[in-house]
Amino acid sequence: MRFKDWLERQAPDFVQTGQRFPLAILMAALATVIVIGAINDQTWLQHEVWVRAGLGLATGAVFAVAGVYFAESRPADRLVGMLLKYLLPVAAVGAVQVTDIAWFVPYALPAISILWLSVSPFTRVDRDVARQEQQNRFWIVNHQALATAAIAAGAFAIIALGFVIIERSLSMLFGLQVDDLFYRWLLPFTGLFLTPVYWLSTLPRLAEVQASEAERPEFIGKAVGFLGQFVLVPMLFIYALILLAYTAQIIVTQKLPQGMIGWMVLGFVVVGAATWLVLHPPFMRSKPLVKLFRRLWFWLTLVPLGLFFFAVWVRIDAYGFTPERMLLLAGGVWALALAAIFLARRGDIRLIPALAAAILLLLSVGPWNYAHLPLQQQLHRLDVLVMNAGADQTATPPRGNWSSEDVAQARGIIDFLVTTPEGRADARQVMGKYGVTWDEGQDGSYAVLTALGLDAASIETPSRYASLFRDFSGQAVDVSATPWLLRPISLYRVSALDAAPLRMWLEANGLRAGPIGTPDLEIPRVIDLSAWLDRQNDATLVEPSLDFSVGGVGYRLVVTSVGFDRGEDNAGPRTLSSLEGQLFTDRPPMPTP
Repeated sequence: MRFKDWLERQAPDFVQTGQRFPLAILMAALATVIVIGAINDQTWLQHEVWVRAGLGLATGAVFAVAGVYFAESRPADRLVGMLLKYLLPVAAVGAVQVTDIAWFVPYALPAISILWLSVSPFTRVDRDVARQEQQNRFWIVNHQALATAAIAAGAFAIIALGFVIIERSLSMLFGLQVDDLFYRWLLPFTGLFLTPVYWLSTLPRLAEVQASEAERPEFIGKAVGFLGQFVLVPMLFIYALILLAYTAQIIVTQKLPQGMIGWMVLGFVVVGAATWLVLHPPFMRSKPLVKLFRRLWFWLTLVPLGLFFFAVWVRIDAYGFTPERMLLLAGGVWALALAAIFLARRGDIRLIPALAAAILLLLSVGPWNYAHLPLQQQLHRLDVLVMNAGADQTATPPRGNWSSEDVAQARGIIDFLVTTPEGRADARQVMGKYGVTWDEGQDGSYAVLTALGLDAASIETPSRYASLFRDFSGQAVDVSATPWLLRPISLYRVSALDAAPLRMWLEANGLRAGPIGTPDLEIPRVIDLSAWLDRQNDATLVEPSLDFSVGGVGYRLVVTSVGFDRGEDNAGPRTLSSLEGQLFTDRPPMPTP
């Protein structure tokens, strides 16, 4: 009997999967070889070119699976199907090797490949019933793919646990040192190759998928639908009300939104889009709460998206573009486009991943890509800043007239630029026009601004996190009313300390303390520390003692150090993060039984 015949009899699913996805399996195998070689100290496989090759092969494998699905959906378009099955995956491997960010940034390709995989079987633009069937089949295929991916991940976790148990047993019972075999070979091989191949074997053929299946709830679909209907939908409605209230607060107080609002709103619309997909099947759309969600959702996103664009533009106007802000802005454009399309009654659930993939691809190619455009804009801002500050090219060093605002702006720009090799080289080129040079390997705002002629005092910025210490050469602390020393203590925010006989912790600039054994919810706040902290100076503690009582017993905490957070702009109110000192009491401690 030939090996192929034997294998077909013993593992028919494996053979069929190999015949259906040969290129994807080959690329997964090669990527696995690279990773296993790298973690087994093959230093040549740890170089950037091989790291990129591994990423490219993994990405190409996803593109290869998507190409198979496209070919199955359009058997008549043989040429296009062949290009997407074989040429596009190979091109993706090569594209990841591109290092010139002026033309292409390859790191969005993995996300693009996954989004393309989700829509590749359903690229026909139909109308009416045919269009609805396409959307239902799109939901079924992706629902099954995600469910089996979760099962595959769970199976790998069980196998990994089994490997750990076997390895530990062999080591403890027989003294065999086989940890390298299990953790450097078997575990990565199982996770990076066998698990994806198993997942590929579960992917349904398009001919097996009927649109009517979306009308009949099955176990996993009902469970996910229940989660979407009774958990995600109420949470989204509540969060929408919070964002609307925050918008009203901004209008009333005329105070600009804080920096995190962009990610908060983007997370809100992404979860909402995912919930829309979860609740798409006909058996879910008849539920009253789902009907309400589908009627209101895209209207509810409009005000938060307006707040989103306002907040992001404030940051961009003040600090310029960064890759993070460009991707954040792209996410807002994606959400706004979806809202406009669905509110115009032209919505199609396939647009949710397809539009995201198109925007990511657009932001990855060309000189406007999300890595190159921010770099050029920040270089221009640095050039203008140095020129307007009046840097004298004939002076040594070429110091200009720098204000504290100029220094802070330059520090932010330079610290952004030096995070990449391209930015470091371009920053040297821009500053070189003004005769500013500095030592190789010392890139950073301090080195650059020092080379410009600024003194250290004007460059350094106070840390957001700071500490105050007791000046031990200064005043003494009277503990005559509390003469018994209990112990040294270290308190932190929300982290309780059992210091017999007390249980203590810091909370929102307050100290909570109560007898050990008391439920935490019943432990009172014994001191409000906000006013005390404001009375301290910027160098040392000037009032290094705190008095409180618990259960009729008096205590004095002699503070030796305090840590606090000054806020993102170093100008906000101090918020306690830690407190250390010696705890005294007015009664002798009870002996330990």
